[in-house]
Amino acid sequence: MSIRTFLGPIVSRTIFAALIFLAGLWPSDARADHASFKEEIFPILKTYCLDCHAPDGAGYEASGLDMRTHEGLMKGTRFGPVIVPGDAFSSNLMVLIEGRANKEISMPHGSYRQEPTKQDRRILRAWIIDGARNSDDFRDKVTPILEMYCHECHLSGGIGLQKSGLDMSTYEGLMKGTKFGPVITPGDAFTSNLMVLMEGRSEFGIHMPYIEQRGLSKWEKHLIRVWINRGAKNN
Repeated sequence: MSIRTFLGPIVSRTIFAALIFLAGLWPSDARADHASFKEEIFPILKTYCLDCHAPDGAGYEASGLDMRTHEGLMKGTRFGPVIVPGDAFSSNLMVLIEGRANKEISMPHGSYRQEPTKQDRRILRAWIIDGARNSDDFRDKVTPILEMYCHECHLSGGIGLQKSGLDMSTYEGLMKGTKFGPVITPGDAFTSNLMVLMEGRSEFGIHMPYIEQRGLSKWEKHLIRVWINRGAKNN
């Protein structure tokens, strides 16, 4: 038996394991990358923090930190902010949640309280690094991408609108789709024709944007995919 024959299965398994590991590094959904305050962050705060950090709560009375809203969270405590947009490591919220402060003031308080999971902490950390914004998915993330790559053809007078009937100037036009059918399937990015075309998966060789134009980056496609998988809401 040659060394190549002997090592082949081992190398194959090693490469396969490496690919699985690397696949895990790329976000499969929005829960960690570009998280929405309303959809991802607030539910975490509600689960672990609002018992104390709302009016009449012990945490609110002691610190002044009201975590019911984005505005209250960003205002912080009477001693200073708990969020430093872009810097999760030095944000006091993460210092406390990750147990990097005095154990007496760790959050959530008390040994009887459930602690945020590793995934919850990762989502909070990523949201802070991304700027801790109270942004809306469609208006703030998807619309600028469509304006950059799609509006030249899919507006009134554009060749894409004339051929397909797809008007991408508004949310309503995008969801209406083409004269042949919808291009968005809320909750299912993989079967949405918009993503089929943007990702080059069409059987008919049709690609969006058109071949001579620069294609979307991996991150831009990811943002649109995430928005669709969340339900393609007009938010």
